[in-house]
Amino acid sequence: MLPQDSPFRPYWWGIGLEGAGVDSRPDVGTYGRYEFQDLPPVPFAMTGDLAWLAAQPTHDEWSIGTEPATELPALLSACERLGVSLPPAFLALMRTPTLQRRIRSCTACFVDVAAEPVRSPVGDGYLVRFLADQQGCLYWYLYLTADGRDHAVVCSADFYGSEDTYEAEEGDGTEPDAIVFCGESFETFLCRYWLENEIWFADNDDAPMPDVAAEYIRRYREFNAGGQSVIG
Repeated sequence: MLPQDSPFRPYWWGIGLEGAGVDSRPDVGTYGRYEFQDLPPVPFAMTGDLAWLAAQPTHDEWSIGTEPATELPALLSACERLGVSLPPAFLALMRTPTLQRRIRSCTACFVDVAAEPVRSPVGDGYLVRFLADQQGCLYWYLYLTADGRDHAVVCSADFYGSEDTYEAEEGDGTEPDAIVFCGESFETFLCRYWLENEIWFADNDDAPMPDVAAEYIRRYREFNAGGQSVIG
């Protein structure tokens, strides 16, 4: 799904990259909300098989997961009842612990898969939570269109769980307009999330930087249009 086809405003909730030379990504707290239009393309072909991720090293610390998502069978059944499907890349990651161990999060995010989709308060579709910040600052969701033809990744500070919790929380402080578009596809989001965290670890922990990182940073500087950020 392209940003212009999404019912959500496009932003990227992420970590600061100023230390890596991206001036438009200052560190403004745990997360900043940055201009989506300033993001450079991801450095791999997005084919749905996560081949680029399988080629990366595994990590014993800071990985987003270490085991298959136990909620996946229930989620698949719920999606079948609704007539929507989950992206192949999503299924591959959630079923494969070794792939999850190739993705690190400097903010200790972890795989947190919902057992069923919930109706999105914006647009005609459903939300499926799949990633959570350790302290509950942010949650990331698949947005599945009701006709089952397309998807995107969105992010919100609000928690959308089962239909029961959705009904309870809908009038209890949630802000539907705060849900933002942050990925054209699950695989594209995952690639960018992986790469930006690896850049952070290289800059802060002297870890090896992926070969594609320097080009990503260079392109980010070229794309820089003075994007603004807000404290997360």
